[in-house]
Amino acid sequence: MWKGRRLFFYSLAFIAGDLFGGWLTLPPALFLTTAALCAIMGLTTKNRIITLITLFLLGAATLQISRIPTLSGESAIGHAAGSIKAEFSASLGKILNEGEELAIVRALTIGDKSDINRELRENYRKSGAMHLLALSGLHVGIIYKLVELMLFFIGGSISAKRIKSILIIVLLWGFAVITGLSSSIFRAVLMITIHELSGWRYSDKDGLTSLAASALIITIFNPEAPREVGFQLSFLAVFSIFTIYPAIKGLMHTRILILEKLWNSICISLSCQMTTGVVAFIYFGSFPAYFLITNILAIPLTGVSLYLTAAALISKSIPYAGHCAASALQFTVGLLNKIIAIIAGLG
Repeated sequence: MWKGRRLFFYSLAFIAGDLFGGWLTLPPALFLTTAALCAIMGLTTKNRIITLITLFLLGAATLQISRIPTLSGESAIGHAAGSIKAEFSASLGKILNEGEELAIVRALTIGDKSDINRELRENYRKSGAMHLLALSGLHVGIIYKLVELMLFFIGGSISAKRIKSILIIVLLWGFAVITGLSSSIFRAVLMITIHELSGWRYSDKDGLTSLAASALIITIFNPEAPREVGFQLSFLAVFSIFTIYPAIKGLMHTRILILEKLWNSICISLSCQMTTGVVAFIYFGSFPAYFLITNILAIPLTGVSLYLTAAALISKSIPYAGHCAASALQFTVGLLNKIIAIIAGLG
C-alpha cells in the first residue's frame, strides 16, 4: 500500500461528508456537535472507523456553514489576475494573426474560448478534444515538464532538488495567475505543489497522497467543489494515472523508444477514459468514439503549441527568431485544427 494511505481515506471521508451534507440539510451545529462527540470517542478508543465518521460529519458541517449567506465581492488577487490575463491575451495578439489559430492559442494558454467560432468548437466536441480547450491538469502538466527541462542545469543534489522544486512552484503559480486563477488550474497547480513538497520529506514523491491532500484542501476552502464536474473529472483522471495506468502499461514492454512513447500515450488515454469517460457519459450523454486517435495525435501537438507559444513570446523582440517561432506556432496550431476537423468528420 502507498505511503500516506491514511490521508487518502481520511480525505475521502471528508469529501463524502461534504457530498452527504448537500443531500441532507441539517443545522451545522448538529453536525459539529456529533463530530465532537465522535472525536472524543475516537481519541478514547483509538478506533480509525470513528475517526472516519468524525471527518465525514465535519465535511457535512463545512458545507452547511459555507452556505450561510455572506457579503462578498471580487478580491484584490482576483482583480489583479484578471488584469494580467488581459495583458497576456493582448501579447498573444501581437505574435499571431487574427483567426482560428489565435483563438485556439488563447484557449490553450489562458482558457479564453470567446473567439472560437461555432464550427471549430463543434469539431473539437465531436472529436473528443474539448478537454484541450478547457484549461486543466493536462496544460499544467505540459508546463510542468517544460519548466523541468528548462531547469536541468541546477543539478541532482538534495539542495539542488529543493531549489528546483521552489522554482517550479513559483513559475507554476505565476502561470496560474496569468490564466486568471481558474479553478481547474488552481487544482492542478496545488496538487503539483504538494507533490513537489512531499519529496522534501520522503525519498520519493507520492502521487496519491498529493492528490488526496489537494482534494482535501480544496474541499475545505470551497465545499461546493466536489459537486463540480471539472473537479470530478480532474481527480478521476489523475487517480487513474496513478492506479490504472501502471497496470495497463505493464502488459507490454519494448526497447524501441518510439513504440514505448506511443504505448505510454495509449495507456494514459485508456486509463483516463475508463473513469472520466463514464462520468462524462452520465453528465453529457455522449462518449467520443475516436478519443484514442484524438489523444495520440492532438496531445503531442498541444504540447508543442504551448512550448512554441513560450518561445514566441520570449523571442518576439529578437529579429528573425521571434518571427520563426511565431510562424512555427501558427503552422502547428493550424495542423492541430485540421487533424481535429478530419477526426470530427469520421463521426
